[in-house]
Amino acid sequence: MKFTKRDRQKIIDGYLQDSGENMFNASAFIDWLSGKPDHQAYPWFFAKDDQAAAREYRIGLARQMASGLRIISNVQTIDASNVVHIVTREYPAYVSPVAGRRFGGGYERFDPADSEHIAELQRQGAQGLRSWLDRYADVFASYDLSVIEAIAAQAEKAKSA
Repeated sequence: MKFTKRDRQKIIDGYLQDSGENMFNASAFIDWLSGKPDHQAYPWFFAKDDQAAAREYRIGLARQMASGLRIISNVQTIDASNVVHIVTREYPAYVSPVAGRRFGGGYERFDPADSEHIAELQRQGAQGLRSWLDRYADVFASYDLSVIEAIAAQAEKAKSA
């Protein structure tokens, strides 16, 4: 079950109105929703038994454990005058390809020499930049965000090519 942003806003607004609260508290929301089996959001939170929900939670913890790990890679280039340039770059240690996620997915050890891994990371980066722009662009309106927008657009264009 997937709710749109508008649906989620409506559900939370309904909860706040019904509960009389003026601030969303996730724990209080779950307590409130647990007594409303006919509510449209009920299956989203209570469709699984506690054992299945606990397993899903533990899988999420395992994903968090792998998330954010980094590797360091040295990239060597030689220009026309035979001068060697070595640049150190930092990458995630693991990458989770988006295409495989609906089938259970998983994490692959990131290889900076693998063009598919680089392309996957660029796709995810473009999506992250676009998400950041959608959320924060208005509060940074006094700043020039054109470079971020250009990177996101270029990566999105490459994704669709």
